[in-house]
Amino acid sequence: MTIFSFLFFIVLAVSLFSLKYIRRYLKSKKSLHLKKFTVVWIFTLFFIGITLYAHYPITKDRIIGLYEIDNQFYSGPNADWQKEHFSFEITEESEFLFHEKLKDGSVKTVRGKIEWYRRSPPMLYRIALDSEHPLIDQYPALYRGNRKFYYVFESKFGNMFYRKVR
Repeated sequence: MTIFSFLFFIVLAVSLFSLKYIRRYLKSKKSLHLKKFTVVWIFTLFFIGITLYAHYPITKDRIIGLYEIDNQFYSGPNADWQKEHFSFEITEESEFLFHEKLKDGSVKTVRGKIEWYRRSPPMLYRIALDSEHPLIDQYPALYRGNRKFYYVFESKFGNMFYRKVR
């Protein structure tokens, strides 16, 4: 049973239960029954909101995109410099593109291939490169919260924190 069918049954049960309070109110005109009706629905809607917020899997479609250094983890000039110079992209064709801004202002792109080794959420992958790169972690660590996630690359600079920007 999916989460949405479970929530549908909860709403159906609470709706039927709520009819009892509506009938009681219509017969007695006491506001106590309306208050009980309101409390039941407030808790139900709160539960549904929490459930839907927490259930947001990390699929391949959510992973595809452009990532930049998140300088909020360790702020300072080094993090700002990294954010300005490094980013990576995962394309729909499972291609990994690591962009590095050089001293002359040009951008060097290192290409690799994404090999998905998990077929269900959270989707995990490995980066296959022709030759090793000191800033690219072959198996980036995925960290996630309810709706957001980020990757951590172990590199010659230590941990580099990347968050999706688009």
